[in-house]
Amino acid sequence: MKIVSRAALALAALPWLVACSSPTSSSPDFDVTFTADPDPAVASASSGVQYKITNADDSVSYYDYDYRTHFTLHIQENAGTDLTITSINLTIQQATGGIVITPSGGDQVYFKFNSSAPQNHINAKGSADIGFDVWYDLPNGGKEALVTVGFAFEHTDSDDNTYSYSDTASVKVAP
Repeated sequence: MKIVSRAALALAALPWLVACSSPTSSSPDFDVTFTADPDPAVASASSGVQYKITNADDSVSYYDYDYRTHFTLHIQENAGTDLTITSINLTIQQATGGIVITPSGGDQVYFKFNSSAPQNHINAKGSADIGFDVWYDLPNGGKEALVTVGFAFEHTDSDDNTYSYSDTASVKVAP
């Protein structure tokens, strides 16, 4: 009888023991705003920066990017959650009158970018500025474009739980 009582007591205590090992924090709030400078970004003629295309016959052709733009994104953390920037990606699309125009007939947008960030950490309620240089060649031959910059963030709380967050910023490039 004593063995059954001890087993029943151990089973009765099990839910409280499991509950004690649960994380003590919940998912944090994320709130980030982006501001571009200048807004809109300005395109100028590019010189000396090239891209290469490998043709169907395996020959290689080199082309100059038609345009270059430079802008800075100011990132403001508003929720009181420190963040680490873990990755940045960028895409550019041709536009006309502020409307994105998807290339047709197999035409492609060619671009490359460099970014400059003094660090990858943003303090709670803090900010960071990241500069971007973008070289591009659009199928329609125009300057006007929409640049979309994607950011991945992480936050690690005091219990060593890591949370991920992603957001995008859109930057118009004037014609």
